[in-house]
Amino acid sequence: MELDAVGKAIVQYQLVPLVHQANLGLEVTMHRVDSHGCLAATRHPHALGSAQQNQQLRPGFSASALKFSTPVRRDIPALMAYLNGLNTAARRTLGEGEQLWPLSSTPVLPTDLATIPLADVDQIGYQRRRDLARKYDIQKLMTTGSHVNLSLNETLFTRLYTETFHQQYHSYVDFRNAVYLKVAQGLVRMNWLIQYLFGASPSLAITDTTSRHQRSSVQHPDGRYSQVTGDYTSIDRYVAKLTATVRDKQLLSVSDFDGPVRFRSNGQLATMTRQGVYYLEYRGLDLDPTSPVGVDANAVAFLRLLASYFVMMPALPVEMVPQVNIQADQLTQQVLAENPTTASVQAVPAAQVLEALADFVKAYNLPNEDAVLLKQLKKRVTDPKTTLSAQIAMQADPLAWALKQATRYQNAINERPFELAGFTTLDLSSQQLVQQALTRGVRVDIVDAPANILRLTKLGRSQLVVNGSGTDLNPQALTTVLTNKAAAKQVLAEHGVQVPASQTYHTANQLIADYDRYVQAGGIVLKAADESHKVVVFRIMPERELFEQVARQLFEQTPAVMAEEVVVASSYRFLVIDGRVQAIVERIPANIVGDGRSTVKALLDRKNGRALRGTAFKWPQSALQLGTVERYRLDSYHLTLDSVVSRGTQILLREDATFGNGADVLDATDDMHQSYVQAVEKLVADLHLSIAGVDVMIPNLYAELVPEHPEMAVYLGIHAAPYLYPHLFPMFGTAQPVAGQLLDALFGNED
Repeated sequence: MELDAVGKAIVQYQLVPLVHQANLGLEVTMHRVDSHGCLAATRHPHALGSAQQNQQLRPGFSASALKFSTPVRRDIPALMAYLNGLNTAARRTLGEGEQLWPLSSTPVLPTDLATIPLADVDQIGYQRRRDLARKYDIQKLMTTGSHVNLSLNETLFTRLYTETFHQQYHSYVDFRNAVYLKVAQGLVRMNWLIQYLFGASPSLAITDTTSRHQRSSVQHPDGRYSQVTGDYTSIDRYVAKLTATVRDKQLLSVSDFDGPVRFRSNGQLATMTRQGVYYLEYRGLDLDPTSPVGVDANAVAFLRLLASYFVMMPALPVEMVPQVNIQADQLTQQVLAENPTTASVQAVPAAQVLEALADFVKAYNLPNEDAVLLKQLKKRVTDPKTTLSAQIAMQADPLAWALKQATRYQNAINERPFELAGFTTLDLSSQQLVQQALTRGVRVDIVDAPANILRLTKLGRSQLVVNGSGTDLNPQALTTVLTNKAAAKQVLAEHGVQVPASQTYHTANQLIADYDRYVQAGGIVLKAADESHKVVVFRIMPERELFEQVARQLFEQTPAVMAEEVVVASSYRFLVIDGRVQAIVERIPANIVGDGRSTVKALLDRKNGRALRGTAFKWPQSALQLGTVERYRLDSYHLTLDSVVSRGTQILLREDATFGNGADVLDATDDMHQSYVQAVEKLVADLHLSIAGVDVMIPNLYAELVPEHPEMAVYLGIHAAPYLYPHLFPMFGTAQPVAGQLLDALFGNED
């Protein structure tokens, strides 16, 4: 394992970690199909917008094809997480009965292939697709797969060039090109092994039950729509050959080159030698049908490892490249044509390559996950039936199996519709905003997952978002002030709206000392003065012992407690986006309703067993608890957990109605009298807020708010980063599209 000059310099300057820190991107194409595996007859999902606006989720060759494109990521788990998010977001836009075809082999195509509808994004694109369909076999154009884009760490290039190679190369671009060239040559030579390990299309069409199975019918030359091969002798010759094939009309354009590796730059092909190669595109991966996203992270990791290896290994002598490339193509063709369930004639060389890579990993202290990966891949060499292609080939009915996979993946997105795969470390509101962002082509970068800080970027414009709705559309100083409930209430009072009287306590003993005063007042609201969600309401004061217990429990969780007068009315949250009330929910305190047969415990379990109920702020509707306050409330009804509640009787387990205490959330957007909407919008405008959540107690949402009776709307609080998810997942009523409305406020409605 003799290193070349580049490899030796990398070791000398301790740059091996940089070699492995490649930047990776994925492009994955999948078909939309119906429940029978036939191409979906519907147009590209409207929610995904146009290809010009959405480069992340755009049409492919046919109207049924959907192309997923991730931004560049250095970390493979982060890359796969983004792809998972894109895949889930896209699936949730599909029409009724539609799903994504999990194979590179074509689904059920119409008898007359000329009737396949092509993607019709714009006139130029549509004409190009028509030209492709006329020139090439349309069935081969209908196969799918994934491309891996790989660029080496730029710091690696600059260090090596500055330290050593500025003396050996005419320019920095020449040096970069030389390194990318030998990596590309290596990937071409190892294409046969990549196909053996990850091939997953034993037949070109799923309906083909007569042709002999292959390791990959899609990647085999007979399955490629273009037979043009690349010249990897030099960048100049690569450019010259592709240019000539277009001139000779072998290709319609350079983008039709269908070889396993492409050189990519930021400019035109003709200027690549001068501007330099920016990244490599490996185009030879079949879809992995055992993954809902169609990509095996192990395949991406293996390609990265191969690239790292070839960066440090000697390049082929120039005079040997053409012959070696021919041999590599022949070897790839041989392996691809093999029966996937039998041992390859190249099993021994395959094992030797994997062993050499294992030695490379060990010698240069590459991450242990690479060593683990190679051990797993060796099993595919020793037992060919463990390869993906063999698993598919052994299915008695491949179409039925593929449809079963497709249905399972599609159903899975609705098991927890409030979560977005790949982004579950974020809070619920942030996940919903990310889902909408991905469907609209907005790039999402997680700045800080625990703090729920996102950077959203579209068409070169970026916006920071905190906790799903906190943005710089609001004044920073006021945003900070509103996190304190006492300060927020003072701000509200200064703007002339009705607020309940209150007092802030800093010790439990101070609060307990005022117990008798609150008994005379007829009730109390206790809430944490900071950003936490702790609230307790007693409309009738409890016995002193219970009050002391609750007060001390609160102070164990927060340093200050605000005691507030009780307002007897219904609780509403107004969500304001871009200065307008976009959604309103009513919050009904945690409760159970008897059916005349079930015990209290059974009623609790039944309600908590509903699909959207779970841990507060992790699920859209918080589960009902049985804490100190809830047990006190049951006692007030003279009930135990074993009591049977009469039919239709509602038992309130709490008197506060908050998102974290088990309240029922009902959409009230269309029911609220416009006078309250106008009042809230005026308040928010006076505060110069663009985004806000306003909590208001209203006795009758249908009665007009009049100046003579300000008590008809008592304001409890205002939030500069309000939750989005309650409006998206109400217990009853219509879900409001508030995440999309927030994106409109951030970027404008450009679709």
